[in-house]
Amino acid sequence: MGQNADQRLARMTMQLRSLLLATVVVLGAAAAPAQAETSIQISLKQRYLTLLDDGKVIGKYPVAIGAPESPTPPGSFAVTKMDAQPVYHKKGKIIAPGPKNPVGVRYVAYVQIGTGEYAIHGTAWPNWVKLRAAVSLGCIRMLNNDVIQVYNRIKVGTPVIVTKN
Repeated sequence: MGQNADQRLARMTMQLRSLLLATVVVLGAAAAPAQAETSIQISLKQRYLTLLDDGKVIGKYPVAIGAPESPTPPGSFAVTKMDAQPVYHKKGKIIAPGPKNPVGVRYVAYVQIGTGEYAIHGTAWPNWVKLRAAVSLGCIRMLNNDVIQVYNRIKVGTPVIVTKN
């Protein structure tokens, strides 16, 4: 009889723990404030990046996009990594972080397709952005001051929607 009582007590204890955990989760979710969702929308046609907070526009910035031979891919993505001091590497060439760096002063990767990584980043050539040109290897280029503003408002996981229109 002692063993059966111990088993019943163990079962009741587990059920009580489950009930308490469920209660804490429900109450915790109800007590937690709703988080506003920051997101990025990029129009390849208009060549603007729009930063939204809970669907409300909080910033709109001109961008340069991929050249016709290396177009920026449209689709729904999310920020995968962020670098506040990007170092540029290409064909054995290394360029330290700063305004003369081809990827500018911030780098925000949002999709990997094959061996290519696509990102939103600054630029050493601001006139391309001012002209909203189609000149990059597929990345989204922004003015360095603009990319800093966007970088400071987002995090890994932030949705990035790239549309053709």
